[in-house]
Amino acid sequence: MDISESLAFILGHKVTVIERFYERFLDDYPQARSYFTGIDLRRQSLMLTMALVTVEAYYTGNYAAISHYLRVLGTRHLQQANVLPEHYPLFRDSLLVTLQELHGDDWDADLQRQWHEAIDKAIQTMLEGYEESYIY
Repeated sequence: MDISESLAFILGHKVTVIERFYERFLDDYPQARSYFTGIDLRRQSLMLTMALVTVEAYYTGNYAAISHYLRVLGTRHLQQANVLPEHYPLFRDSLLVTLQELHGDDWDADLQRQWHEAIDKAIQTMLEGYEESYIY
């Protein structure tokens, strides 16, 4: 299974992934709870699902429009939520464990590497939005 096949699998099970991810993330990193105060987790779940689609497309296609969108998203995370750069690896690690649980025996070192690289690539691009504002 590669990252694109994995995404199709995830989209077929998105409720499970999203519910388990936020449960894990907020349990493992209670300091992150403040970022979700007053946030509609149903809406946030949809945003995370779209983020996975974006991350996979950026990894496999390296599209300029997605690169710009990720920079805008980074600027928003900084300006509107004050998400610190050191929080991104925590998010990534919780997401990878959640994806591994969902995939079960289909999860292997290569798939883990692809998702890790894809998420890190997206994070690095988002952090460019911390250095320069991409919201006009």
